[in-house]
Amino acid sequence: MPYVRIQDIINTIGDPLVLANEVFEAPDCTVISRDLILEKSHEKGKVTEIETEDDKTMYIIFTSGSSGKPKGVEISSDNLNRFTRWSKEFFQADNDSEDGNIMNQAPFSFDLSVMDTYSALVSGKTLCLLDKDRQKEVHSILSFLKEMNIGYTVSTPSFINMLLADKGFNENNYPNIKQFLFCGETLSKETAKALMTRFPKSKIINTYGPTESTVAVTSVEIKKEHLDDHHGLPIGKPKPGTYVYIENEEIIISGDTVGKGYYKDEKKTEAAFFTDNKTGMRCYKTGDKGYIEGGMLYYSGRMDNQIKLHGYRIELGDIEANLIQVDGIEDAVVLPKKKDGQIKSLTAFVTGSVPCQSDGDFAASKYIKSFLTEKLPHYMIPKKIKFIDEMPLTSNGKKDRKRLEELL
Repeated sequence: MPYVRIQDIINTIGDPLVLANEVFEAPDCTVISRDLILEKSHEKGKVTEIETEDDKTMYIIFTSGSSGKPKGVEISSDNLNRFTRWSKEFFQADNDSEDGNIMNQAPFSFDLSVMDTYSALVSGKTLCLLDKDRQKEVHSILSFLKEMNIGYTVSTPSFINMLLADKGFNENNYPNIKQFLFCGETLSKETAKALMTRFPKSKIINTYGPTESTVAVTSVEIKKEHLDDHHGLPIGKPKPGTYVYIENEEIIISGDTVGKGYYKDEKKTEAAFFTDNKTGMRCYKTGDKGYIEGGMLYYSGRMDNQIKLHGYRIELGDIEANLIQVDGIEDAVVLPKKKDGQIKSLTAFVTGSVPCQSDGDFAASKYIKSFLTEKLPHYMIPKKIKFIDEMPLTSNGKKDRKRLEELL
């Protein structure tokens, strides 16, 4: 994340202790450097077991916010404990001695890492971290899978699709992989079918859940009959302690892993979280469209302008709010570009004229992306910037996103 984004998080938390894996300076907090962390990690000392209160905040993960500022999702100790009692079952096999290790692919700012990190700790498995440099090359990732005896992958479908591009990624070459667990992004039938063909003995687990309900709340093992069904792939049945229902097409989650809310943001918390008067349970309005058939939950899109790209949750309004801060840009709309039902990239439509506009659209696009790099994470930077003379509007004066979609 760029410095400005991190500073926003620090300002929201207020006077935090920062553990910095990279060179980082912040005037209003204490920064513990990578070198000091490594030095202290080698010191021998007594291990002290600490009991935490159930409602104590265990962690806060900051996600994209529609206003242009990240918002922090607050998860309690009780939320996490109840989640791991369920999630550890995905990593238990009959033969523990040759069970294989768990791969961590997601960065710790992405809640998918909660799935593999804490589940590994509670199930007694070894967690192997695939660093970002190795993730740049497919052959390096495949070497990692062998070197680390990976038996369980926890990732987005996009990550596995990248590996499937290599024809050597199959059961003969990687016999230790016994399970592919997906979360954070829609799993397509094409990806599931390819895995079933190449890894016929491995399980494919599809899960669903937003950060606000502690990573995931439903699961299903994908079988051949799901591929033959006329529906898209199901996202599963609720875990114990969780109830899912549909209200005006929206998926509502009620249960013991629904978080406390958005840190220091009562307005947004009250808009998305509530307590069921009948059951007394915490509930969350997901903003996801869905339906239930045969006891199984299906996802059918978003009700707002939030999307998932490579597993990252992005509020398009977050990017738009930062785009209009660029000198010369008057208005902006960001849209996802899809292929085979999956979001592949982002395109920004902008009106106005930036300082280097006379040098052509390429130079102007480069100028805008350079500005955004200082404000947003790399995965939120639009791949294409398109300049239009004026922003199309609907009959009620709102930006006409459907008309813009025709220009993608």
